[in-house]
Amino acid sequence: MGKTTMPVDGVSFSVVGAGRSGIAAANALAMRGGDVVLLEERSPVPRPDRLRPDVEFRDGSNQVREGDVVVLSPGVPEVSPLRAEVAKRGKEVIGEVELFYRLSPTDKIIAITGTDGKSTTTTMISGILEAAGADVFVGGNLGNPLCEALEGLGRDGEAITLTPETVVVAEVSCFQLTTCVDFRPLVAVVTNIAEDHVNYHGSFRAYQAAKRRIWLKMTAADTLVLNADDAYIGSWDWPEKAEDPTIHTFSLAGYAETHATYTSKGPSKQLLLHGEPLMERSELQLLGHHNVENALGAALAARAFGVELPAIRAGLAAYKPLPHRLATVGVVDDVHWVNDSKATNPNAATAGVNAIETPLVLIAGGSVKDTDFTAFGQLIRQRSKAAVLFGQTRETLVKAIGSGHPIAVVETLEQAVSAARHLADPGDTVLLSPACASFDQFDSYAHRGRTFIELVEALGAA
Repeated sequence: MGKTTMPVDGVSFSVVGAGRSGIAAANALAMRGGDVVLLEERSPVPRPDRLRPDVEFRDGSNQVREGDVVVLSPGVPEVSPLRAEVAKRGKEVIGEVELFYRLSPTDKIIAITGTDGKSTTTTMISGILEAAGADVFVGGNLGNPLCEALEGLGRDGEAITLTPETVVVAEVSCFQLTTCVDFRPLVAVVTNIAEDHVNYHGSFRAYQAAKRRIWLKMTAADTLVLNADDAYIGSWDWPEKAEDPTIHTFSLAGYAETHATYTSKGPSKQLLLHGEPLMERSELQLLGHHNVENALGAALAARAFGVELPAIRAGLAAYKPLPHRLATVGVVDDVHWVNDSKATNPNAATAGVNAIETPLVLIAGGSVKDTDFTAFGQLIRQRSKAAVLFGQTRETLVKAIGSGHPIAVVETLEQAVSAARHLADPGDTVLLSPACASFDQFDSYAHRGRTFIELVEALGAA
C-alpha cells in the first residue's frame, strides 16, 4: 500500500480552529499553493501573528466553504453537531495529523497513543533514535504540531528540513485519531487504556475505538506494540483486515510470551528485550513501575525500527523526567515535594501515588470531566497518610475517599500547599498528582505545575 498523496496547488481548503495546529496546517497548505481560509468560532479574535498573509482569516464562524477539503481542529468533540455540518459541506474531512502524513516527504513514522505515558514514551523513543544517530523530528500532541515541521520549524522553533530519511516520532491523541483516514505509522505503540475523555467521545467505547484507529492502515510489514498487562487492550476485538501488523507486547508481569519484560526477583532487577538483558532498573532515572512499562514499550518500538540494543540502552539511561511528570521540585525541612501535574486522570495519578515509597501527603483535585473517582479514593485511603483536596472536584473526591481518613479541603493550590506543609513530617513526600484536568483555575497542567513549583520554591526561600 503506497502512501496517499494530496494535491494542494489550486485546491480550496477550510481549516477549522485557529489554535496552534490550525495555524500550522493553514500555513503548510498556503506554502504549497492552496487556497486556504482559517476559521475561528470565537469573536472578536485578532488575526494570528504567525499566520501567512496569503491565508484568509475569518473569526466568529465555523462555516466551511462548500466543496472544500476541511482540516478539522482536534478541539471539536466527536459528539459535536459541527462534525456532521462540516461533513455535509466539505469534500473531505481530515485532521492536522492526517494532513501532515499526506504532505510529509518521509513515511518513517513511529506513533504513540494511549491514556497515559504517551509523552514519556514518545520522548524516550526520540532519545533512543538520537543515540543511534538518526535524524529525528518529534512532535504531535506534545505541544508542537506536526505540520510546523512542514513549515521548517522544529520542536523548539529552530529551523529544520524534513527529508525522506527523517524519522518522525509522533504523540497522537484520541482527538487527533478521530480525523485520521490513511495515516500509517511503520511502528505504533499503545501505552495503556483507562476511562478518559468520555465527554468528548460520548462513551468509553467510542474513546477506545478512537485509540484503535492508530493501526487502521498498518500492514504486515509494520509493528504494533501493546501493553500485555492492560485489561482493556486485552479485551479488544481486532478489526478484520487483509493484513494485520506484527504485534509485540510488553509486560511487568513477566508473561513468557511477551517480547519485553521486567524481572524483579533476586538482587538483579533487569529490563529484558526479546529475552536478552537490556539494562538494570537502577540505570533508569525515573520513579515508578509505570515508567518501566514506558521504557519497555519504547525499547520494543525502537528495536522494531532496527535500532540495536546498545543505542536503546544508552538512550534510556540518559533519559530524564519530562516537566510535571513525577519530577522532584525540592526538599524543604526534609520533606520531598514532587510535581506530577500531568496526571490529569485517576489512572495517571494512581501510577504517581504508587511510585512513592515514603509516607505520602497527596494533593489532588481540579476541573470536572465526568470522572469516576471510586477506585482512586480507595487508593488514597490505602497509600496516603493524608490528602489535601482543592478545585472543583474537591467535594467529589471527599466522598470517594470516605470518612475516617485525614483530609484537608481547600479552594486553591496555594492553600493546598500550605495545608500539605502542616500535614507532612520529616521524611515524608508531598505529591501533587491531581487526577483531574486543570481548567478550573489554570490554563493547562503545565501552568498548574509551574505554579506548584513557585509555591514550593517560596517555602524553601522562607
